[in-house]
Amino acid sequence: MSAQDAVLWRGARTLADLGELTARWLEGTIGSVPGTMPGYGPDEETGPLVPVLAAANRAGFVTNFSQPGEDDSGWVQRAAVYGFADAPTFRAITAAASDADLIITAARANGANWSTRVVVTVDNGRENTWVGDAWSREEIQECYGDCCDPAAVEALCRAWQVTLIDPQWARNDHLWAVLRTLDR
Repeated sequence: MSAQDAVLWRGARTLADLGELTARWLEGTIGSVPGTMPGYGPDEETGPLVPVLAAANRAGFVTNFSQPGEDDSGWVQRAAVYGFADAPTFRAITAAASDADLIITAARANGANWSTRVVVTVDNGRENTWVGDAWSREEIQECYGDCCDPAAVEALCRAWQVTLIDPQWARNDHLWAVLRTLDR
């Protein structure tokens, strides 16, 4: 991580701070985000989703994973997004998603070895990517602890970890329309 980016991330103390920095990384105005190689921006497939993801981050849903729904000759994906939310943002997310025909998982960080994995990518009939697991406090510390103020790490540990998944394979408009309602 560049020295300039490190100063920004070290200054983050709240979920709102983390959301703003994640939005800026998505938009390309800062070069690094914790858990990603320095200077490595969002995947190409994320490009069209940047406006809605940046807005969701600024609305308090600190995203850590997303993928579009797509079908590309044997490679099929469900639209999905995972992130961290405080209690009011969690209520807003669940309210927006409650009647939207989405798969929702939610948990808080703990040390338990449990899993709510949902497959979201299949490559030529083989499961490839899963989401829905909750990160433990140790995993959050490992990803964010070296880059962020301890208060920001604690905010992530206290937050709800929320995953939204479109149950329909390759559909790429429904989930993002629901997520857009968060910034209103």
